[in-house]
Amino acid sequence: MAANNPYEVFSFIEWWDTLNTTFVSFYFIAFVFLLVALYYLIPRRARWCVLLAGSLAFYSIGGLRPLVTVLLSCVIVYQVSLILEMIDRSRRNRRRLVLFTGVLSLVGMLVFTKCYALFEWKFRYIVPLGISYYTFSAVGYMADVYWGKEKAEKNVLKLLLYLLFFPKILQGPITKYRNLAPQLMEGHRFSYQNFCFGMQLAIWGYFKKIVIADRIAIFTSTVFADVVPFGGALLLLTVVLSVIQIYCDFSACMDIAGGVSQMFGITLEKNFDHPFFAKSAAEFWRRWHITLGAWFKDYIYMPIVISPRLIKFSGKLGKKFGRRVGKGIMTVVPLVVVWTLTGLWHGTGFPYLAWGIYWGSLIILTTIFEPEIKKICKALHIDTDRPGWKNFQMIRTFLLFCVGRIITIPGDLKVSANILRKICTEPRLWQLVDNTLYAQGLDWKEFVLMLLVIAVLWFVELQQRNGSVREKIAGWNMVVRCTFYACSVIFVLLFGIYGPGIETGNFVYMQY
Repeated sequence: MAANNPYEVFSFIEWWDTLNTTFVSFYFIAFVFLLVALYYLIPRRARWCVLLAGSLAFYSIGGLRPLVTVLLSCVIVYQVSLILEMIDRSRRNRRRLVLFTGVLSLVGMLVFTKCYALFEWKFRYIVPLGISYYTFSAVGYMADVYWGKEKAEKNVLKLLLYLLFFPKILQGPITKYRNLAPQLMEGHRFSYQNFCFGMQLAIWGYFKKIVIADRIAIFTSTVFADVVPFGGALLLLTVVLSVIQIYCDFSACMDIAGGVSQMFGITLEKNFDHPFFAKSAAEFWRRWHITLGAWFKDYIYMPIVISPRLIKFSGKLGKKFGRRVGKGIMTVVPLVVVWTLTGLWHGTGFPYLAWGIYWGSLIILTTIFEPEIKKICKALHIDTDRPGWKNFQMIRTFLLFCVGRIITIPGDLKVSANILRKICTEPRLWQLVDNTLYAQGLDWKEFVLMLLVIAVLWFVELQQRNGSVREKIAGWNMVVRCTFYACSVIFVLLFGIYGPGIETGNFVYMQY
């Protein structure tokens, strides 16, 4: 009788919703190893079913209600793609209408979610996990079916697996259907190398997340909670640390996702390529959140660039004001649209719009005035091939990113302006040597440890530029290799920031 009691069913749903399985959880690690074991134990042709069941379980633990939204999105994508494939390609208007309806439905859900977070509406709404990431994947898939680049998936469960594959649902990467779906359905054989490489990458991700990023977060969150008492020197240090924090946090999630996927024999698309070695704003965004940039390029930038209306308009301007003006319009218009949308994707409100304008302006100006910049370098006798100049460019790009962080961190442009003013006019250097520095959540021992682990990060990044660190480790003697693995896990367990009362499960880019 009790099983038929609707109140008990509702209580079970409420209890299930309170569970929280994230990447930074012992439950998640146990879940992964259990799933890996099941994956390789069943017949190869059915292994995708294990991934689907695992992805549904992982997503539903985050909330049964949001799962309904995802299932609805999947049905929309499934139906739209089938209809697009059925309609003859000569009937452009009808196919465009179908695509527009599908895109509008999914983007509408995403915009509603953004507005819900911005306006803090009072009614209860649980934000679907990873809505930005699966929405972008779904829109890209429908567009590719529309353009004839993809065949519509006939099995709705396989399409659902592509959208919900659990390692990528938190923060991406935003994978193309053609790159991921065949791997999910293949049913890979067990590979000891893939398994070991996957664990290495995941351990490195946990090191960056709970040893570095979450440790820095204690300091930065304390300072940015109230910037009034602090001078420019301490605020600048905090901004620099926050940049390292967001990099470690985001790239850590990508490493864990990539590592877990590799344990199943699946390779996710690369999302980071040592961005702080970039020598320009444009290069930086080709190295940071690579799949988001690629998505905007494929589905926003290029359709605008090849738009007959823009080509015609730029041609008219070129005839009237010169060829360079015409080419400039072809550069400016798509970049303005892309960076406005990129800013709004990262968050609603004026700070994020200003952030998008800031980066868009930097890239537009450096692109348009590239000939003049080269002439200035030549006039000043700057050898752009010298290591010193390249190091200067990397430092400059890093500082530009710091300015971008100042725009968005406080959530208020007035506070951002105050931080910039203090950095430029009120250094208060004594706060770096008195007790002020060590009273912001980290004592001097924790602060020194933070600097040491950042140095380890920098050393490994330098090594990665010269070749695969994982392959070098694979070449070590087995005893040495196993000892290194054990010591790495112990170090993360001993020096990681986690435990009761400490929120380590959330990643910064999950809110996007």
